[in-house]
Amino acid sequence: MGRRGWLMVAVVWTTAVQAQTGGYGYGFQQSYPLPSNTPPMNAPPPPPPKQEDRERWLEGVSVLIGGGVEAYTGSLSSVLELGPGWSFILGLHPTPVFGIELVYQGALSSLRTDSGNTGGADVIRHGGQANVTFAFGAWQVQPFILAGLGIEHYSVSDAARAAGFSDGTGGYVPVGGGLRFRIQGVTVDLRGSWQLPFNDPLFPGGRGQNTLGLDTGSYQRWNATLSIGGTL
Repeated sequence: MGRRGWLMVAVVWTTAVQAQTGGYGYGFQQSYPLPSNTPPMNAPPPPPPKQEDRERWLEGVSVLIGGGVEAYTGSLSSVLELGPGWSFILGLHPTPVFGIELVYQGALSSLRTDSGNTGGADVIRHGGQANVTFAFGAWQVQPFILAGLGIEHYSVSDAARAAGFSDGTGGYVPVGGGLRFRIQGVTVDLRGSWQLPFNDPLFPGGRGQNTLGLDTGSYQRWNATLSIGGTL
């Protein structure tokens, strides 16, 4: 076969390769499908959460643990120092705005003497109360008010007993309010309350005061707590 024959064979072979590859390349193109879980490039954004989903944390059973401060007013404001307090709150919220709570509270106070604060746990209070709460709206930051009825027990040190204090058990009425909101799935409760004792189990002999029609003795009490927890 001469040179011209071999040239004709090369032309025929090149034409056949081009027909198989679809071009002048040395291979062929192959497309690979996207994984099934890959969203299309033009997929619409996910829908925003519904209003009922945003409000769901406002209902149900909530459990909160907190700490704060507690102090006395009236005749005890100059005798007992501001002290630490703690609380445990079990709440039931049948609707986003109405709730029922069972609350345990504890606190300790030190005597304030002429030489200064004793720095000891001179008065230890343990109390339990039932509250009703009412929020002003089903909002993500919820202001609310509360009122309830409680019972408490005081334990005092020897130094407090020498100053006229005594162990005792009595009842009280808490009234107050606060804010409730959620951060990253955690419920935050910031509240303050004013507590009106029925009588003087801690420091008897006071002249007595009449508040909201109650004989609240010679002192009242306030506390403020910050609690965190969740809704079941």
